[in-house]
Amino acid sequence: YPESGGQDSDSGVIRGGSATADVVDVQRPVPGLIVHTVTIAEGSLAVGDPVNAEVDSLYRREASRAHSATHLEHAALHQVLGTDANQAGSYNRPGYMRLDFSWTSGVSEAARGEVEEIANRAIRDDHEVSTRIMKLDEAKALGAMALFGEKYGDRVRVVEIGGPFSRELCAGTHVGSSSEVGLLTITSEGSVGSGARRVEAFVGADAFGNLAAERAIVHELSQSLKVQPGELRGRVEKLVERLSATEKELAQFRQKELLGAAAGLADSAVDVAGVSVVASELAAAEDADGLRAAVTDVRARLGEDRPSVVALFGVAGGRPVVAVAT
Repeated sequence: YPESGGQDSDSGVIRGGSATADVVDVQRPVPGLIVHTVTIAEGSLAVGDPVNAEVDSLYRREASRAHSATHLEHAALHQVLGTDANQAGSYNRPGYMRLDFSWTSGVSEAARGEVEEIANRAIRDDHEVSTRIMKLDEAKALGAMALFGEKYGDRVRVVEIGGPFSRELCAGTHVGSSSEVGLLTITSEGSVGSGARRVEAFVGADAFGNLAAERAIVHELSQSLKVQPGELRGRVEKLVERLSATEKELAQFRQKELLGAAAGLADSAVDVAGVSVVASELAAAEDADGLRAAVTDVRARLGEDRPSVVALFGVAGGRPVVAVAT
């Protein structure tokens, strides 16, 4: 299977004569021509050698799960957001899928959860997955979704999952029934441009592994904070509130310390051609905002009866910072 329709290409081995070649990529540069990029593991290949192409069955099966999951996710988006949430691009490989769709605003956490639940319910319902070759007009009359920007011939392949649940024009590989997908868990949803959103998800064993990793994190945090998993959110929220209040108090203290250090700088001003000049390093400055506040304070202390220039230097996050006020 060459990379197309968002699905990653097959992997496998080509054997012939004395050669064993690992397939690293499969592409279709022009219609009717499939090109295999290989790495020769042993032996050699020559034009005219008869060969046997062996598809990596596990890789193909996992890629099929991800592709079918993409169709389920697309159908779930239609149910939750409406038919305007149309696919605008996709990519799927073993264990992973991403789907770009047309939408102008962010998807709420509740809607994202609903999409995930609908897709997983379709997986649990064990819908039959069928493919049919038919004329393009017949496929459109049947309600099969055609993707914007894709080129189709007079005859197309229609992939159905659970009949009307999902019906799309597609040339990719798919599972025999929806339950073979196993599990789908959404990991992110966000903007990828004006009027376009992207949802990413793990599929099958990778989805389970992702959930197991999150469960381990919850367990470790619960042990560390000495609370039950159900109490974790409330405890973390309280810690965040306390941390925010502490950081605010610390920022105020640092600001007072900084302005205190800056207060004496006005007395160190020197006259340069009728201009009061203060140029100094301010070690107490830990960020650019503090340095800006300091130069403004020193400038005010110099008064407005004569021109002045204040240049202060500091280090914030390991980088030099300069603030100048005139």
